[in-house]
Amino acid sequence: MHTANPYLPFGGVGNAGIGAYHGKDSFITFSHRKGILKKHASINSSITYPSFTEKQLKLVKKLLK
Repeated sequence: MHTANPYLPFGGVGNAGIGAYHGKDSFITFSHRKGILKKHASINSSITYPSFTEKQLKLVKKLLK
């Protein structure tokens, strides 16, 4: 019986249940991943977001080449 082993996931999938749970599988089932953006101290925030001056636009284009 796999429910007796705490290292194995337990639960139905799709419409049959809420997904696997127990341990790491529980964390994955009940978590929603999302991307984050960390601010880097060495990047000047004035060139991070528009509106750009001509000089800033040239710098960004040069950096992206």
